[in-house]
Amino acid sequence: MSEVENNRQADADVAPVFTERWSTRAFSSEPLTEDEIAKLFEAARWAPSSSNSQPWMVVYETDGPDRNVFDSVLRPGNQKWATNAPLLGYFFAKKSRDDGSPLGSGQFDTGSAWMSLAFQASMMGLFAHGMGGIEKADAYKKLGVSADDYTVICGFVVGHRGGYDDLEDDLRARDVPNGRDPVSEHVRKGVVG
Repeated sequence: MSEVENNRQADADVAPVFTERWSTRAFSSEPLTEDEIAKLFEAARWAPSSSNSQPWMVVYETDGPDRNVFDSVLRPGNQKWATNAPLLGYFFAKKSRDDGSPLGSGQFDTGSAWMSLAFQASMMGLFAHGMGGIEKADAYKKLGVSADDYTVICGFVVGHRGGYDDLEDDLRARDVPNGRDPVSEHVRKGVVG
């Protein structure tokens, strides 16, 4: 396994967890322990949510009988590498509250749960990689989740970093910690326009 150098530099003094976390595509097939999996979902559990609604639902598989079904929801570009990871899951956001009223922040809150899981993985020496490249209609149909009640947000994998040299050339070139736009590109103080 080739070691990847992380040259990320923050412009303000932030905790290292923000710059050290990155999304590899090189995953080892080394299984995760039940304790590691429990810690990932426990971190997601404590994510903030509007009115403590906790609107996320996660379905996942490791090496069980449904793994091929989970793999088949990925688009082909992600199947090239993500099927190597020992844990594959999907985040769904509930669309409405129990009383039927819309849950306007459900997708935002579900994103918080994903980020909590991703940071926990990083702090455990694992890698988490979120994916928008999924077949959304298949996510409902194949995973048994109601499209009337939930919105599929993303797929994700978690595992130990694998061999950089095992990746295809086009993926190898992209498997590095990437940079970010400056804060000024996305943050404005005061009224815009």
